[in-house]
Amino acid sequence: MHTRVFPTPVLYWLVAGFILIYLVVAAFLSFGSIYLLPQDFIKGLFRYRSAPFVLLLGIPCGIYFIAWRASDLFAWLAAPPKLEVDGEGLRAGDTRIAWRNVSSIVTVQNHDRLVLRHRGGTYRLRLNLWSDAEALYGHVTDHVVDALLQGVQRQVEAGKEVKFGPLTLSGAGLTHKKRLMRWDDIENIRFQDEFDDGVSTRELIITAQGRPLKIDEARIVNAPVLLAYLSQRLAD
Repeated sequence: MHTRVFPTPVLYWLVAGFILIYLVVAAFLSFGSIYLLPQDFIKGLFRYRSAPFVLLLGIPCGIYFIAWRASDLFAWLAAPPKLEVDGEGLRAGDTRIAWRNVSSIVTVQNHDRLVLRHRGGTYRLRLNLWSDAEALYGHVTDHVVDALLQGVQRQVEAGKEVKFGPLTLSGAGLTHKKRLMRWDDIENIRFQDEFDDGVSTRELIITAQGRPLKIDEARIVNAPVLLAYLSQRLAD
């Protein structure tokens, strides 16, 4: 059982968005002698070197901060108070997803989300809105792997290719952009967290013949399933 948790960090984006919009509105209203901010502040703003960019982009950026970066707040308001995960499936309010009906899972590290595609549509699970998010992530991915791994194994054994976003799995090995990495050539596989310019990502690193290949986990459909298959295959 996981309970709803308020996403405190979104308040910073919400406040930043309203400040930007208020600043631009105050600047334009000053032309009509309506001052929402001190005159000296407004005059200083117009003398500021980047003033044209602030006035031009302030409102669009403010809307972006509120509608996108702070979207977790609106999702939190609409979310049910509890979310349950068990061996049969996931339940949150009116949402019911059976693991046997899940066709794919995508991890979006930068937004703390799991995107589940199932028979009834798509469900975006915002991990940061729920208590014990790490355990929730582990439970969901483990159940999806259990539901899909055997199907992948059967397809490969039957000589079929299985797509995992930019990677293609087959009996011969893994293919990326027409480069085949044969099983005997793959030295190791691992996930590595990256943080650059305020953006957090998780990359799958596959080293074959001394050449590392890095792929953002968010681009790999069913990445946990692929990792489980590779771990079993390379351990044999």
